[in-house]
Amino acid sequence: MRGLAILLIPIAVGVVGSAYLYGWPGKQRRSIAPLARRRVIYGLAIVTALLTLVGFFTRSKWSPSLGETRAGAVFLCGVLVLVALLYAALPPQRDL
Repeated sequence: MRGLAILLIPIAVGVVGSAYLYGWPGKQRRSIAPLARRRVIYGLAIVTALLTLVGFFTRSKWSPSLGETRAGAVFLCGVLVLVALLYAALPPQRDL
């Protein structure tokens, strides 16, 4: 169950971030995101990166209370959420 959550949370963040920026897929989808919304997504990516770095460097203090596998799962989920937010900020592609 934990492994599934590690994958589903970043996927959900990426989908919601992309929908927030460009709208849901379809004919009404925007090709350019408003600047304020892009700043929100980039701000969330920066905060996620900083929290992941702080968690990585302070894991010796909080990992005993969670356990080593859960601490690794939290760190991995943070990295994947960061990647999902940065991927969501990419403009949608029409041709593959």
